[in-house]
Amino acid sequence: MIHNFYLLKKSGECIIHRKYGSLETDEHLVSGFLSAMFSFGRSISGCNIESVLLDDKKFIYVIKDDIILAAYTDRDDMVKDKLQDLSQEFTKTYGNLENWDGDRDRFADFQLKLDEIFGETGKKAPDDVFDKVMQDIQTGKVSVKDSVDDLLSYYKEKVKRANQ
Repeated sequence: MIHNFYLLKKSGECIIHRKYGSLETDEHLVSGFLSAMFSFGRSISGCNIESVLLDDKKFIYVIKDDIILAAYTDRDDMVKDKLQDLSQEFTKTYGNLENWDGDRDRFADFQLKLDEIFGETGKKAPDDVFDKVMQDIQTGKVSVKDSVDDLLSYYKEKVKRANQ
């Protein structure tokens, strides 16, 4: 089973995160990990990492130009061909994201293509920082002040990246 799908830039920016299973993940943490593993593999061997095996799960990678597609799946799932199809479809539709402005909403239609290729209906992963902050406040993980500070920092950084 495919639990989560990630499409990110090699720099680590998560562009699309789509959830297929019940497994909750922090897309920013995972995309940073995937990007770091990609960089680590390139620096150690000069080759791309194709997968990262865990006990009963795995991350499968496909890299095309400046884009990394990754699926978090059960260990025995074979999804590499699907990721390659998605890679071609994405670059055909959106290009290589050289001048991407940070607007993730422009890829909303691609989520339907993910569902079509994976043969499952996914859910948009909770990528809205505001929703996550509200959830953290409601569950008591952080104080309101700390949450607002984190939220402001996030949006300041997002604006800064968009203006670069």
